[in-house]
Amino acid sequence: MKRPEWFERNFTFGITPGMLPFLLERLEGTIARLEKKVMGLPDKILSEQPEGKWSIKQHIGHLAEVDEIALKRIDEMLVSTSPMTPAVFEPKQDYTGQSVSKVLDYFAANRMKNLERYKSLSDFDLRKSSLHPRLKLLMTPVDLAYFDAEHDDHHLVKITDNIIRIRLEIKNV
Repeated sequence: MKRPEWFERNFTFGITPGMLPFLLERLEGTIARLEKKVMGLPDKILSEQPEGKWSIKQHIGHLAEVDEIALKRIDEMLVSTSPMTPAVFEPKQDYTGQSVSKVLDYFAANRMKNLERYKSLSDFDLRKSSLHPRLKLLMTPVDLAYFDAEHDDHHLVKITDNIIRIRLEIKNV
């Protein structure tokens, strides 16, 4: 089955503010999902870059960096800055040489900051919007939470693919 790449996906926004608690549950759950996926895996699997693509640690570091952008974007929406700050397309640093616990801690710290920021927003704030720079669509903070939850799932699938691919390679050696 061919899965669409992230940049091939289409999104429809206009999610009602009442959906925010459900989206925050997904966003917070990514911390535990990542920990469960990588717990006990040898560093070889966590650091391997199959076919020259991102390692598992690079995927996690990227998600942490995306959370830094999301935090900026929330604030930009509140003051109607359009377009919002562009996304992070490549990790700013190589996380492969770091311990997985350090990369996970970096991700969890950034994610918790975002969750607290979302929880601090009023109903009025949740209706504000700004233009997404790549999609050219207006997004509210609730739409951003949905978009980031979908982005998390995209990278969780990529991490699972890495684990399966590398285990098969090791098995066939």
